Amino acid sequence: MRSIARHAAGFRALFVALATLGMATAGAADRYWPPIVDPPTGQHTPGRFVWGELVTADVATAAEFYGKVFGWTFETYGDEDDRNTYTLALADGLPIGGMVYDSRAMKSGKPSARWVGLISVTDVPAAAAAAQSSGGTVVRTPVMLGERGETAIIRDPEGALFGVVRSKNGDPLDYAGDLNEWYWVDLWTSDVEKAAAFYRSVVGYETVPIADDGPRSGLRLLSGGFARGGIMQKRNPKASTTWLPYLRVADIKAATAAAKNAGGTVLMEPVVMQSARVAIVADPTGAPVGIVEVAAREAQP
Repeated sequence: MRSIARHAAGFRALFVALATLGMATAGAADRYWPPIVDPPTGQHTPGRFVWGELVTADVATAAEFYGKVFGWTFETYGDEDDRNTYTLALADGLPIGGMVYDSRAMKSGKPSARWVGLISVTDVPAAAAAAQSSGGTVVRTPVMLGERGETAIIRDPEGALFGVVRSKNGDPLDYAGDLNEWYWVDLWTSDVEKAAAFYRSVVGYETVPIADDGPRSGLRLLSGGFARGGIMQKRNPKASTTWLPYLRVADIKAATAAAKNAGGTVLMEPVVMQSARVAIVADPTGAPVGIVEVAAREAQP
């Protein structure tokens, strides 16, 4: 995955813009924040990435792209002004994420959107306090966001953004992502052990070494007996530290071609990694996202 390191540098400016994401959410106090699950499950899976939030300067273009490539459908809540709306993304009718407008995701005419993943935690204020004491920065202090629940936005010691959430209605059922759903997430960082210590402190992860997988070297993050994500060693020390989420597809070549045809950019052509084939694309608004084709539902990338 050397291409991740090469292209991640191009997104460095967005971290400055998203560092004030908390102010953006605070200023949208009247925005409708939909529940993470509907109907409620009443169950929580701490350590699992349960939601993805796309911060973009062009919600309509992004939605068109994800609809064409992954078959997502959308529900928009709010008035006619995109700056005040929330666009819910659904995969086969299942809510999996949302999109919000932020003009700062366009720098000097160049689109630079970003997906921000939310991790389920038992205690949001405790997670935020642990992040602060472990060298991270709390960008958005814990706040109740409508039907979503209590949420905070955090930047880890190397600048990677993520969120923590205690869902009001519970978390999604705990299973490997189905087609066109979130399947995996990797943190690409310059210091795997330091990052592991940080996320152990904040989320309570256990860590195990990842099996030899060519360009991937690092650790798996586990909670509840299941792998939830990875911490990978960056190949290019100048590249920004970043979380990269992956969507599961049935045919990675077809998905890559569809991304091109829909106005996206292929950052890494499909490669084979153990039981998976992986590629990375960027949507037309600049947000990078991984895509993965797996041989069986139980396989991990």
